[in-house]
Amino acid sequence: MTQVPPGTRVLGSATVVAEDPADHAVNKPSFYADPAAWLVAETVDRALADCAEPVLDAADDTGIVVMSATGSERTMRRIAASVPRSRVSPLRFAGANPGVLAGLPALRHGLRGPSLLLAAHPDEAAPVAFTVIGEWLADGHARHVLLACLYATAGDGQMCRCLVLTGAGADR
Repeated sequence: MTQVPPGTRVLGSATVVAEDPADHAVNKPSFYADPAAWLVAETVDRALADCAEPVLDAADDTGIVVMSATGSERTMRRIAASVPRSRVSPLRFAGANPGVLAGLPALRHGLRGPSLLLAAHPDEAAPVAFTVIGEWLADGHARHVLLACLYATAGDGQMCRCLVLTGAGADR
């Protein structure tokens, strides 16, 4: 994703590439999220750290949009393969939900603005995401929006890009 939604400005950005997204996972026995969600969360962390102005001071007004064609596919495949020989852990089942890609960063940062996962390749989903983000910012549903794009890379790797956006006319 090289474009930004019309009427927005970028406050921060980050890109993280992982040959194995599991290297970024911080799962615990009582809390599980898909490795791709941890990769998105780390990329969001870095994008927020790149911001020159405090975004999380407005956590109530910060939304998140994630675009991914692959999402939590790897974990869903592993769960499906384990069903015939064992029971499925409720934690793994919940942590494999594609919505966890947007949910985990929102939980980690206390975001209470709108959230959306577009289960499509970022290049195809961008027009919808840009429309939604523009409306959230224009209507006051969000003051900032995190836009994360998750791409499959060679092998089993993934790359995540995140932009921290605000309205073009927002106070500086």
